[in-house]
Amino acid sequence: MRRGGILDTILAIVIAGVLIGLAPPLAAAPLFVACRGEQTAAPLVILESGAFGTSADWADVLKALGEGGRACAFDRAGLGRSPGPPGHVTAIGRGEEIGALLDQLGWRGRVILVGHSNGGLYVEAYARLHPERVAGLVYINAVGSEDLAFPRLLESLRQERRLSNLAVTLGRMGLSRLVADVLAGGETLAGPAQSRKRQGLERLGALIVARDEDRAMLPGLCAVARLPPLPRDIPVVAVFGDLDPSLPLPRDWSAAEREPAEQANHGWVLDAANATHTSPLTRDRAYLEAAIDWLRSSYPTS
Repeated sequence: MRRGGILDTILAIVIAGVLIGLAPPLAAAPLFVACRGEQTAAPLVILESGAFGTSADWADVLKALGEGGRACAFDRAGLGRSPGPPGHVTAIGRGEEIGALLDQLGWRGRVILVGHSNGGLYVEAYARLHPERVAGLVYINAVGSEDLAFPRLLESLRQERRLSNLAVTLGRMGLSRLVADVLAGGETLAGPAQSRKRQGLERLGALIVARDEDRAMLPGLCAVARLPPLPRDIPVVAVFGDLDPSLPLPRDWSAAEREPAEQANHGWVLDAANATHTSPLTRDRAYLEAAIDWLRSSYPTS
């Protein structure tokens, strides 16, 4: 090719890149969201699921919370009924997805964010980035940036990452439905909610997205820790429990999980005795309901 031809080609690529950059971005596909209850003076409640979680996890909680105000659970991009995959998955990106959801709902007010398990890091990320939008935080057996100080917790997250890799391997062997049955089974869900979660996870693509979330968790802890600190005037409730809290790993989880509530000007630590990792979403949901009632109590009912 002639030298002028090469330069012309490079110039054409540059011009095309500029034009693409000036073009308006494609609108993101809407996320699947399920809401219950009428909006009151209290903030909207947003429920963020943990690893391999979907809005179906919150079926029992959503019904209860809807009796006292407006609450919504959603499927992150690429999971459940939400389109995807979302591209490169990061903890901060998942946090910013909350903002996209609020835009989708047309909600401009403040919110109460509830994060279960890995979802705790996503709501922490959003709250650090947009504290003016957050009226309160509820962490349920949650992962958070405080975990960086506990080697046992980091190793537990590495083990979770290995299990998520196994889920994708089995999915590629044509066993996605079997994996979905395991993930949707147990004490967590029953009836239509269990069926909906199973359907949302039996796609190989959904398993890959969930795996990518787990892979992003450890670097995500560091990324979120580098964000501006959470203002102490945001009320925080920590709900945690374990069948044997005397063991070293549950003790470390307890120490890390209670820290955000203890640092807040208004915090509440709820030790859910004999709870499992997921039971605060089902049989032990009274703890979460109490947390939301406490955060809503600052707002007039009429």
